[in-house]
Amino acid sequence: MGNDSVSAIMETFRGLPDFPAFEAFSRALWRNEAAVMVGAGFSRVCAREPDSPVPPLWETFQAAMRAALGYSKEASPDALRLAQEYQILHGENGMDELVRRLVADGQWQPGPLHKQLMEFPWRDVLTTNWDTLLERTKPQTPDRIYSCVRTVQDIANQPSPRIVKLHGSMPSHKPFIITEDDYRTYPVRYAPFVNLAQQVMLEHDVCLIGFSGIDPNFLAWSGWVRDTLNVSARRIRLVGVLKLSQVSRTVLERRNVTPIDLAPLVSDVHPDEQHEKALRLFFSALSAFKPPSPYIWIRNSEKFSQSAVAKDKEKPTRAEVAAFWADERFRYPGWIVAPSREVAYLGHNSPHLRNSNDPADAYLRFCAERIWRDRAAGIWLNRQDIVDADTYFEVAERLLPQQQKIELCVSIAGELRRFRQWDDWERWLVRLGNIGGNEATLHHAYEKGQRAVLDWDDDAVLSAANALKSDEPIWMMRRAGLLAALFHDKEAAELYEAALFSVRHKLLSNPKSAWLISLEGWAAMFHRVSKAALTDDPFVLPERETDETTMRFAAAKADPWDIISRLETLASDRIERNRSDAQQWKLSFKSGQFSLGGTIRLGGDSQCPFYGLLDVIERVGAPDHIANTNLFSTRLSTAYRAIKNPDEDDLLTFFARYRGSDKNILDWMMSRMQVARLSDAAVGNFLSVISRRVEKLLNNNGVFRPEGYLVFLLKLLARVIVRASTVQALALFEWVIDLLNSSVSSWRIYTACGEVLESAVEAMEADERQKAMALALQMKTPGEVGAMGIERDWPEIFEIFSETDGEKFEVSVLNAIRIDALLVLVKNGAKIDRGRAIRRLHTLYQAEKLSADQITALESAIWGRCGEVGWPSDTDLYPWIFLELPGKSRAETLFIEHVVGGVAKGEISSEMLLNLRLGLERLDAIVPTEAVISCVKKCVTWQPNSVQRENAVFPHFWTDNGEDQAIAREIGEVLGRSLLPRLKADDIPNDVAELLSEPYTLQHIISLAAASYELSRLWPDKQGAALKIIRYALASREPARVYSTFAAMKNFIRKPSTRNDIRMEIKNILLHICEQRTQPGLAPSLNLLAQMMERGQLDAGDIERLTSSLPHILIEYSYDQINLEVPAMAELPRVRRELHLLSTMLEKFDPQVASIKSALDRDPLPEVRVLN
Repeated sequence: MGNDSVSAIMETFRGLPDFPAFEAFSRALWRNEAAVMVGAGFSRVCAREPDSPVPPLWETFQAAMRAALGYSKEASPDALRLAQEYQILHGENGMDELVRRLVADGQWQPGPLHKQLMEFPWRDVLTTNWDTLLERTKPQTPDRIYSCVRTVQDIANQPSPRIVKLHGSMPSHKPFIITEDDYRTYPVRYAPFVNLAQQVMLEHDVCLIGFSGIDPNFLAWSGWVRDTLNVSARRIRLVGVLKLSQVSRTVLERRNVTPIDLAPLVSDVHPDEQHEKALRLFFSALSAFKPPSPYIWIRNSEKFSQSAVAKDKEKPTRAEVAAFWADERFRYPGWIVAPSREVAYLGHNSPHLRNSNDPADAYLRFCAERIWRDRAAGIWLNRQDIVDADTYFEVAERLLPQQQKIELCVSIAGELRRFRQWDDWERWLVRLGNIGGNEATLHHAYEKGQRAVLDWDDDAVLSAANALKSDEPIWMMRRAGLLAALFHDKEAAELYEAALFSVRHKLLSNPKSAWLISLEGWAAMFHRVSKAALTDDPFVLPERETDETTMRFAAAKADPWDIISRLETLASDRIERNRSDAQQWKLSFKSGQFSLGGTIRLGGDSQCPFYGLLDVIERVGAPDHIANTNLFSTRLSTAYRAIKNPDEDDLLTFFARYRGSDKNILDWMMSRMQVARLSDAAVGNFLSVISRRVEKLLNNNGVFRPEGYLVFLLKLLARVIVRASTVQALALFEWVIDLLNSSVSSWRIYTACGEVLESAVEAMEADERQKAMALALQMKTPGEVGAMGIERDWPEIFEIFSETDGEKFEVSVLNAIRIDALLVLVKNGAKIDRGRAIRRLHTLYQAEKLSADQITALESAIWGRCGEVGWPSDTDLYPWIFLELPGKSRAETLFIEHVVGGVAKGEISSEMLLNLRLGLERLDAIVPTEAVISCVKKCVTWQPNSVQRENAVFPHFWTDNGEDQAIAREIGEVLGRSLLPRLKADDIPNDVAELLSEPYTLQHIISLAAASYELSRLWPDKQGAALKIIRYALASREPARVYSTFAAMKNFIRKPSTRNDIRMEIKNILLHICEQRTQPGLAPSLNLLAQMMERGQLDAGDIERLTSSLPHILIEYSYDQINLEVPAMAELPRVRRELHLLSTMLEKFDPQVASIKSALDRDPLPEVRVLN
């Protein structure tokens, strides 16, 4: 039905004399407080074939019975007596036969009016009709499903709403109530039906349809109502073409019946059609007078559609638009977060304004209205509106209502906070505070709390939360949100629970409030996820809302998951769009054709999933993470990915708001390149606030201490700390040592603490490294500190210091005392301490910092506890370590027997090969040539295990643990560095020599190129083939193959036996890699060229080629580069370090190289900046 038709019908009914009764009844109907009683007249609107009988009225039955009994119309008794006599004469079967003959139920179908009737929200449908038209009416929607009560027994079993057949039902539910005796005995024989009808009429307004004023059914039931129900009963409305006299009206009103006579509406319609036409109008009017849903935002039709080229006088003024928008705002249902489909259009209807000299109040009202609309739509505020509001606020703010002033100040302050425009933000916050009143004070405190969250100022956040003292549910929730950001989970959970109870209490008096229902939806969600915090039981599972509650949220368009899902979809779509836009090339289906990829987008997006989600979180007081439940943390990280080109402010905002524990986020958000791009201010802020928050959280001894978030913070610090000054790095190094030595630390943070310590050492210069080395020596072992949990994760940091650090280390009195304590741990300590003590003393022994007595004591302590095969026990150390400790001769004997002998016997594993390689490099004893040959043979004949191993944890799954890959990477290194250098060509058996001299059969050994120099040494005639192995490995672009080549090329460069043409070829390969900026392998290529430069192996032409390539390398390997592949990104700092080293050597040859050196002298990363 169109709007014009609705208006016409409503206007027509307002002219009806009985309109007040109709209006009162329509209100009851749409409040779900109405029932209907249907009489025989309504059956006449059924659908039937032309030759089918018309549904009978009482007059039809009377005429049939008069003819059968011989009465004339004038002498006939009343209808009920007539039926009684007919039954006496013809018996009950005869009466049934008459009913079945006249009520041809099988030939009738429900008509359109039946369907329309049954779509109304009746509480119950009572009927005296015997036909089944009502129960056969199929509703168009499943919202109105009626059960059917045909017998007394059905009353208890059929749910409301019901069709109640008061007088029997075709075909077999008898008796059919028709005779005088039937009506007289009905209240006794069918008391349950009478009670049901009485209850319906007491509780609801009842509408009678299909009855006439003289209908026996109507007269009987209305008389019964008059005699039975008291004056407080609800009104009964008799609806139809009644044409009542005043006397008839009076009689009806005494029976508590109010007529709604539709006769004036159909006076010009043929009498046979009046009844159906009137009912059609009545039903249409009921629909037209249905009140609008409180959950539909009724908006004005768009009237400002002038084009930009319209005449100026045709365009609206700011005042006209503001008034139009204000009218729409007043009708806003009140959702705390608007459903997207209700506000989507708001961002697309900015009218073209008239060029007029508008007053200040017009500017301010216009800005206030559009800012409200933009915020409701979840889009960025118009920047010009913020400027205009700032310009005219003091002049015109007195003309705005107080609530609108508050909303304006809050909206603009929130927007400025997102852009970190703090001076402007402060000005609007002052304006907000000057408004006065409790509401403005609460908003002022809350906005300060949100600023404190961005500043990592936990004390200020707590102060803001404490200032939010209010019994209003929304402020309870917002206070809880701030407390949840501080991990005050129990207090936050109590507030969420109180807010939910308060909202539901308010809903009792206002059950249709969109504001309250939307609050309830969010509060119920937060209460559900925080419930475990109320009981301090981490295993309490959140309860699900009932289906009825969920449907209520959906009906009110206030289901929080709709808002969340919309933002998730927006983020997902934006991520996919960004990925598509970033593609450099687009492949065509046609052979050899491709085109430039990517998309150029003009203008920015009006919506941002990340800041949109943050806005929702702030509005509703949501917890990011509470009681071990990740509600928004993952969603925030996903939404952040949707930002196409996030800047540093976006990054800082994310980390200030994030409370999750997904450490993988750091890999793509805080790569070494990103850390290098951070401003000094951002680095300094991270370094100060992270340590402060970690200390606060470690003192949180609650059940839900955020261990995962603690680890996340420490791992974030481990990345940022490489940018610290040397003094800051030392201070944080000492802070972490103190954490580990204290009793508040948890085993879950051990690994992260170790990463912080390692990164801090990277950032230190020589003097601070010496101090840190002393602190690392004094650091307690896990046994000394009483570490709990996974002790193996306890960081052992002393051994990461360089040989230079060890040589400079001074053994003070305090350090000597610590060394003696470590010797005791080596001798008597538990396994978790003994191995760590040996590792620290190993570093000092290698640096020659132990006294003779300490060396003797160390040897005794190490070898005083040995296992069955003779190796020192309870150490968890690789065998090769003992070759660098006192008692080396004993270790050499064991090493040759068990490691060399093990590999010679075929015990091939990555660990065995690693020990073999590192041990042989440190071995002084002579290894039998036969054993070395056997090791070589086992290595070159090794084949990958083609049978995957069964997973021990999940036996139905098969897995490859990468051991074959590790072995393949190690074999070439072992051959090239440790085994083949000990042999001559004559030592090697023919079968092994054949394999080594034809390396193409060993492609499964991905590191074979590492042995290419030794192949050329053993068989000089194979030097060209060895060089080809290097070329093929480099061309593969497979990192393991590429990197293995550089050990061989280093030997080719350094060994005097290398032919000049081969060395020249190696040089050209390295220069080519630099010129082409080939990856992987650029950094080691630059390193080898620097070595050749030192050795005088580069001529003037080589130097010219090298210097000309350096600027291009620097450009491509800048920290803001986005087109590098992962291997290149991983090598970027190393490449820049090697560039720095080369530029130091080459600056005298080219002024441009000097500028490169100057730039790299100031590089933000220490490994690039510091060359030592």
